[in-house]
Amino acid sequence: MKDVPWRVRQYCYFWISSEVVSAAEVTEALGLTPDRVSVRGSRQTTPRPVPVQHSWQIRCDQHGRIDEQASEILRRIAPVAGNVRQLVDRGDVQAGLMMVRYLDDGDGGEGAMGWWLTREQISLLATMGADIQADEYGR
Repeated sequence: MKDVPWRVRQYCYFWISSEVVSAAEVTEALGLTPDRVSVRGSRQTTPRPVPVQHSWQIRCDQHGRIDEQASEILRRIAPVAGNVRQLVDRGDVQAGLMMVRYLDDGDGGEGAMGWWLTREQISLLATMGADIQADEYGR
């Protein structure tokens, strides 16, 4: 049996979400245009809103290692890190870096299995009060 390299499809994004602070308000506070937004209750309002929160995102879904994608996103958000922290410190806003990977995906690329964040990147995320999240799926 021949070893076949794992194929991985993955993407990464930095998110800011809130039940009360809209994506438009986040954009104004940061002075940074998002790649994607969602509006609380835009798909359904009763019996409970869907989506449950407003969401503001900057994304990277070009093929490459997920830590390289994270580096690109963190480079974009770093200039407004203080503003992100001010939003998070309100208490009704959350922020985080999300990494999503689909392992053994037929449409994925090769050579992108491992990942890491540098201590500087972790420090930046901590400065912003941001979480680090990872979702990994396999067949």
